[in-house]
Amino acid sequence: MDKSKIDNSARVDGELIVEGSCRIGVNTILMGEVKLGNNVSIANNAVIYGPVKIGNSTYIGDNTVIGHPIRKDLKEFIKTGEMRELIAADGCTIGNNTIVRAGCIIYANSQIGDQVEFGHTVLVREQTKIGNNTKVGTDTVIEGYSTIGSNVNIQSMVFIPLYSTVEDDVFLGPNCKLTNDKYVDRKEYELKGPVIKKRASIGANAIIMPDIIIGEGAIIGAGAVVTKNVPANQIWMGIPAKFFKDVPKDWNKK
Repeated sequence: MDKSKIDNSARVDGELIVEGSCRIGVNTILMGEVKLGNNVSIANNAVIYGPVKIGNSTYIGDNTVIGHPIRKDLKEFIKTGEMRELIAADGCTIGNNTIVRAGCIIYANSQIGDQVEFGHTVLVREQTKIGNNTKVGTDTVIEGYSTIGSNVNIQSMVFIPLYSTVEDDVFLGPNCKLTNDKYVDRKEYELKGPVIKKRASIGANAIIMPDIIIGEGAIIGAGAVVTKNVPANQIWMGIPAKFFKDVPKDWNKK
């Protein structure tokens, strides 16, 4: 703690454990148990709801919320007014050398890997796992209970609903939307998000319907609406999306 720089206006309401040194900015609030690796930087006006563990050399930007309480705990807090309800969930973990830019909200019960980069105002709901070296673009929403692999490139304004799987090395173009409710809340239906297999690429503004599997290495054209499973290494385009051609061999850079 000797080399740590904690602004006088920052508030620690719980237990802060620092492995080395850290920097904590103006008006930042840490609640519950917060463990920081060496050389962690938390900027101004951030709120951390423990239990939270943040790895070495990770940056947490201005006006971020880490470990945001889940719905159940918020409802209990409304009933009781007890602050302990806001730090009752399982912990949120953020790995080493990760960048969480200003305005991001990461819920409790989330696991973020090493060398992950978030754009601004990203929302990550509970029970989300994000692998190493993944990029998540500005204004993206990940609704929770989902798995995002390693080396994934998620562009800005992407929507990933509950119960989705995005495997390693996937590209999700800007403003593409994954969906999970086949009947748009008009009848009972078990929500099922899509499965995007390894190395698949989804073009800008494409829509992937519920419970659809996009095969390994497949490509979905910009603006397509995918209503059927797409086999591996095929290009599909259009509304509704249809087979266009096989992915050329020289298009596979991974």
